[in-house]
Amino acid sequence: MEIASRLGLPKVECEKVIDTFADVVTDALVDGDKVTIRGFLTFETSECKAREGYNPQTGKMQHYSSVKTVKCKVGQPIKDAVNER
Repeated sequence: MEIASRLGLPKVECEKVIDTFADVVTDALVDGDKVTIRGFLTFETSECKAREGYNPQTGKMQHYSSVKTVKCKVGQPIKDAVNER
């Protein structure tokens, strides 16, 4: 794991931190909160409304229920770094 080698920490400890971070972000999104790590990423949920759509396999119109989705926006420093390389 790259993080463990860069920090000189045991891989198991780094995995625990990353897993806990993922759990915290997931819990916040489930609660409807926006999670921002300044200069890195922003996670937020949005709702896609219910709609009618065409199913090309059956040739019929189909009802699609509303669903929540997660959006992830990359911070400007990362965009800049990627575009400079």
